[in-house]
Amino acid sequence: MELFYEDNRLLSSHISMYMALFQVWNANRFLNPTSINRTEIMKAAKINSFSTYTKCLRELHEWQYLEYIPSHNPMHGTRINFYNFCTTDCTTKCTATRTEIVKPTVKLPYINNSNKNKESETVHPPTLEEVFIFFKEKEFPELEAEKFYNYFQSNGWKVGGKAPMKDWQAAARNWMLNTAKFNSHDRTKQSSQQQLKAGNLHTGNDKDYSEPL
Repeated sequence: MELFYEDNRLLSSHISMYMALFQVWNANRFLNPTSINRTEIMKAAKINSFSTYTKCLRELHEWQYLEYIPSHNPMHGTRINFYNFCTTDCTTKCTATRTEIVKPTVKLPYINNSNKNKESETVHPPTLEEVFIFFKEKEFPELEAEKFYNYFQSNGWKVGGKAPMKDWQAAARNWMLNTAKFNSHDRTKQSSQQQLKAGNLHTGNDKDYSEPL
């Protein structure tokens, strides 16, 4: 709290975010790293905007209040490493600082090539949060971002189901273009159907209603 008081970069959203994360850390008996759930943290921190949530988390990481470890596996989720902020009143057991933290070893996935002399490129797919931010910047709804993420997550982030994806942002832009074309075609089809229905129901002013159908 003393650090918060002195740091003019922090807003109330940063502090509420940190306190919500700290509560999860406390509940997990101060285990490092600790897995977090985005929905629960946003509710506890009273943050309603996903972009605000991501911004606060990223800035707390950059300003060394915690270590943000995004996950590329939706089954594992995002993890957080918390730091011990020592003061002169600390006991001798408290020796960790913001720069002294044990980071977990993360094994990145790789694909073996049939040619043993060559190694395939390691693919680092984006997190769901990164996809949400990219689509939001392009003014596309979160639903489309989630569709894009789920589709390529299910096929291992491969283009055409074969080649590993090298540029997910480019794939996302193509997704947006195809979505816009599809929506435009769908609106044109609906408009034509509405006009057709209106034409079938149209009657002139001189219609004789005494005539049998």
